[in-house]
Amino acid sequence: MKCNCCGKDLGEFTFDIAFQLPDAIWALSEAERQQRAQFDSDLSRLDDRYFIRGVAFVPVQGTDRQFGWGIWVEIPPENFFHYAKNFNSDNRGTASFSGKAANRLLHYPDTCGITMQVQLGDQTQRPIFTSTDPQHPLTLEQANGIPLERVHAYNDR
Repeated sequence: MKCNCCGKDLGEFTFDIAFQLPDAIWALSEAERQQRAQFDSDLSRLDDRYFIRGVAFVPVQGTDRQFGWGIWVEIPPENFFHYAKNFNSDNRGTASFSGKAANRLLHYPDTCGITMQVQLGDQTQRPIFTSTDPQHPLTLEQANGIPLERVHAYNDR
């Protein structure tokens, strides 16, 4: 499939951007990070704050593709410990719950702290995050999609 804008094959574009850690942990010095944080590729803790990594998908208009923001969301301790305990299980039946985005996404007004609905998946899937802040552009774009030109902008970061 070719891009209508530039003629490039869509396979040449990145359709996801992932963050390795929540911004609050990245902001720490290396020494502070070692002392105050625990993390791996899916779960992290900073003092008494708990985070999980998942994906906020945004449909790309005119294609069958989605752009995936691999971000971290801060969640209540009880949800964190439930997820950690059942990490290798099928969690699709777990009721969704709220959290707060923990990364600033390029090309958006500040996303840190916006409310996200968290839906856990099975043992092969990262959680799915959906913005529920009615005033935020990410919420509108998750509902309505983005033009392919927006994916171009993400790739030119």
